[in-house]
Amino acid sequence: MAGDRLDPPQPIAQPTYDRLDSWKEIASYLRKDVRTVQRWEKSLGLPVRRLAQGKLGAVFAYKHELDAWWQQSQSKLAIEEEKRKEEADSSESDLIIEERVLDPVEEDKLEDEIKRGEPRRNSVRLYAGIISLSVVAFAILLIAWGPKIVEQFWGPKPRIVLAVRPFRNLSSDPSQDFIAEGLTEEMITRLGQLHPEHMGVIRLSSNMPTRNGSGLPADYILEGGVRHVGQRVAITAQLIQARDQTQVWGESYDRDLQDLLRIQSEVAGAIAREVLTKLPHPQPAIRQVNPDAYLAYLEGRYFWGKRTEAGFAKAIILFQRSIQIDPTYAPPYAGLADCYQLLGSAPYSTLTPSEAFPKAEEAAKKALQLDDTLAEAHVPLGISELVYERNFPEARKEFERALELRPGYATGHQFFGYYLTAMGQIEEAIRERKKAVELDPLSPLLHSALGEAYYHARRFDLSIAQNTEALELDPSYAIALVNIGRAYNRLGMHQQAREAFQRILAAAPQDPAILSLLGHEYAVSGDVPKAMTVLTKLQDISAKKYVPAVYFAVIYTGLNRKDEAFSWLDKAFAERCEYLVYLRTEPLADPLRSDPRFPRLLARLGLEPASPSTAGQTP
Repeated sequence: MAGDRLDPPQPIAQPTYDRLDSWKEIASYLRKDVRTVQRWEKSLGLPVRRLAQGKLGAVFAYKHELDAWWQQSQSKLAIEEEKRKEEADSSESDLIIEERVLDPVEEDKLEDEIKRGEPRRNSVRLYAGIISLSVVAFAILLIAWGPKIVEQFWGPKPRIVLAVRPFRNLSSDPSQDFIAEGLTEEMITRLGQLHPEHMGVIRLSSNMPTRNGSGLPADYILEGGVRHVGQRVAITAQLIQARDQTQVWGESYDRDLQDLLRIQSEVAGAIAREVLTKLPHPQPAIRQVNPDAYLAYLEGRYFWGKRTEAGFAKAIILFQRSIQIDPTYAPPYAGLADCYQLLGSAPYSTLTPSEAFPKAEEAAKKALQLDDTLAEAHVPLGISELVYERNFPEARKEFERALELRPGYATGHQFFGYYLTAMGQIEEAIRERKKAVELDPLSPLLHSALGEAYYHARRFDLSIAQNTEALELDPSYAIALVNIGRAYNRLGMHQQAREAFQRILAAAPQDPAILSLLGHEYAVSGDVPKAMTVLTKLQDISAKKYVPAVYFAVIYTGLNRKDEAFSWLDKAFAERCEYLVYLRTEPLADPLRSDPRFPRLLARLGLEPASPSTAGQTP
């Protein structure tokens, strides 16, 4: 949302992307099994913390503490490993069957035993057969599953983490910032597609420390700058080894602007050769793009990333300009789809769903017609299938295809998390949004999206903490305040909830989404006159522009006037309001769940009622 920069709430102690929230996550980070890390905690002091949650409790750990422990415990680990190996060797020796030659006396005794009883011979043959079959089975298992067995016991090959610092605009013209930002985004995309199974790519801010001690698990850092003059572009890039800040590779390029995509490919290939020397690194075919079309597309993405109505309007103009220059260039169509689907969604809702989503679908399908491998087009098509068409199998197919094409696409993981939320798979949704944060740890949007998943999971304290972290990254990021206000509302902390909403309204006093949430807050806290005043204000605004029906339903739900609430929800259904698919787990809808009209509404949406664990009554 547009507005002045806002002061953030108090920061939390540790960054959430540094935290691991279960034995499984801790074991995965250390590339060991759960029993091993539990043993290390008891015998070697692995720094695992415990958090009381009712009678059960939970464990968590911080990555930077695990890294420090790992460095300090190598000798102890080596001793333990040697000891366990000796124990294993001793156990195996008990299973070895020695073969030896019998002397004549022993042969006579054995022959007498055989004559006296056939069962003995059968037993010997049975044991020998079992042993032989076991040896053969083990050999087959070793051949077929050897690598997996090795990975299970000794951990997979270490995964290299490459952090990309935003490229700097080296020209004196700030209007050229979008070229540097666009180049950064393209490099992250291209590098993430090289070897996703062996290399993870994350984004850094321009001023974040790069040493391992900073809490970021980066092995290498890519940084550089770009200068654009006329039809020429100069790019410098260097690869830094994080542990000692030494440069391991550097290069400069001075080319025609039309070669910008090829330069990006060359840089990615050079890094692959330097960092992943033992892996193949074939260069993908690079399509020649009109430089003016490409620059318009990059500038459009720059304004789209601002997530404001004015930014979307500017981005649409730039994407359309890119298409006009080169109608066969697929990415700007995907950019249009991204703009329209957000303009038809809360909290923006500038366009009615029937205006926004058909345009988004048309643009996404055109992009895929030109390039069906473009992950950026599969995502908005999946969103439209989810929230507008309500074709949930097709939505999942589009999200999975996007992540298959581009596993390191943070936005893809974010929106797949929205799909899982709508399906009631809250823990899976949290995992997907955590992946998005890990891929882009400095995005306030992605931190806030994770915080919203905690909100739907009714882990309101975690939601507040996660959204507070988003505000630390960008104090003016209003969506984080929306989620903080909703969480305080559900905790019954009404003064804090009002303050969060009012901070946004101080910059955007006519915002219908925030007025709706504030009206609900007045209603549930007992200030009915103020809630009715907000309702009147929303009605006045709706005479001038589109206000989603669901915003009125929210206030009537807070007033416990269920007939009016369901009447407005029926109108929202007729409008094909995108937010309805999230009612299954939306905490604000809890007072309506016991009414028989609620499961009927979910059925009309094609959704099953939520389980009690994700739709319980809250304050």
